[in-house]
Formats: sequence, C-alpha cells, structure tokens
Amino acid sequence: MPLYEWHCARCDRCFEGLASFEEAKRTRACPACGRSSRRVMSAAALQLGRAAATEDRPARGGRTDVTKLRVPTVARPCWMDDRSASRFAAYKQGRGAEYDDTVAARAEKKRERGIAAGPAPARHDHGHAHSPLADPGVRARRAAAARRNAAR
Repeated sequence: MPLYEWHCARCDRCFEGLASFEEAKRTRACPACGRSSRRVMSAAALQLGRAAATEDRPARGGRTDVTKLRVPTVARPCWMDDRSASRFAAYKQGRGAEYDDTVAARAEKKRERGIAAGPAPARHDHGHAHSPLADPGVRARRAAAARRNAAR
C-alpha cells in the first residue's frame, strides 16, 4: 500500500498515511485539529525488495541496535561505507539522534578503557570518479565557458 502525504490548511501541518489508490483520492482528518485535509504532492520513493532501512538484529528489549540498521544496495551510493549507510538508515527511520548518541557513548567508553580507535574506513576504487569535474573533457569545457564569460 502506498504512503501518501496530506496538508492541513488550518494548522499548517503535513502528515503521512498508508492508503489504497482509491482512499488516497479522499480527504483525511488532520491528527492535530481534526479538520479535513487535502492530499499534496510529495517526494516519490522507490522500494525494491526489503524495506528502505531494515533492522537486522533485535536487541534486548525488542528494539534493534540503531547502529545495525542497513540500507538496501539499490538505495546506497557506491561511495557510501557501512558506517555511513547505518547512519543514513537511522536518520531515515527517525532515529538519527539516537544513532549519534550511541556512537558517541561507545567512543567515550573506548577512550575511558584506553582502547585505540579502529582503523580508518577503507576507500574504494572501482574505476570511476564521482565528480563530473574528474572528467577532463567536462573540466575543459567548463574552463572554456568561464574564459568566454570573463571576456564579455
């Protein structure tokens, strides 16, 4: 079932909800004031296979360790390391502050115990650059355009 977004004109609040295509055509009551709200255009999201930010292992107490959240491969840029992907997934689930606090607390405990920080994340090299300026042709065309604009 798709996720849609509605906007309440009275309290200027946006809210989301799951609805069938037929239900999405109707107005919804605002959860804050109860007034009828219209559906608005929102950003599209594509989900293939597993959820956009999945929880791999539930921790004690039934809640997943926020640092173990994952992003499916199709939603993860190739330059993103595992730690960045976990942080991204936490923020997508609304648990970003919890992630940052957890990581900071663990780093503090390591410092207290005298444990050195782990190795720097490995960089990848799979034969392409991520900036259009890394392409010599693009760089040359932009430099030529800048010279032409400066001459005007």
